[in-house]
Amino acid sequence: MLKKETKIVGIVLSGGKSSRMGQEKGLVKYQGKALIEYAIETLKPLCHEMVISTANDDYSYLGLPMIADEIPDCGPIGGISTCMKAIEADIYLVISCDVPHVPTQLFVDLLAELNGNAIIPIDETGRKQPLVACYASSASAYFHEALETGHLKMMSLLSKIHPLYIEPSIDLDYYKQNLFSNLNSMGDISD
Repeated sequence: MLKKETKIVGIVLSGGKSSRMGQEKGLVKYQGKALIEYAIETLKPLCHEMVISTANDDYSYLGLPMIADEIPDCGPIGGISTCMKAIEADIYLVISCDVPHVPTQLFVDLLAELNGNAIIPIDETGRKQPLVACYASSASAYFHEALETGHLKMMSLLSKIHPLYIEPSIDLDYYKQNLFSNLNSMGDISD
């Protein structure tokens, strides 16, 4: 159970190179909205503050703070670490900009189970989803250390954080097989 005064910050990751998409991924329209807008809508009801991890000013229309990576080209660890340094929170909800099927209720369920450094969902194939996850402030030191030492593999970082892994039940109202599907190419968008 979360305390009423628990500060929750949402981090939307949109700093990737988008090489397979051929354009800024978060701004690509999917079913009438930019991909990043789905991520923002997912986290917004749960967060006291939200930030976008990006160096691209094209996201300014969203009216959210944009935070460029402290050290460029360090992947999601760099983006998450930089955002954690920039804004203090008790809990960070992290979502990448390219997962439009993730509902708010998944994060409600993750928050209810958070007891430790992190809680990370696992998809139906057994893949860990660290870019759709909840991280306690205690995890920030691990992100900062990984960035400072250049150890940028997310799975290596997770082995140090010791998160709780949880597989969403197929019995949940919001469960669907493509829940964590990320859209990486224009072919994915048109499917």
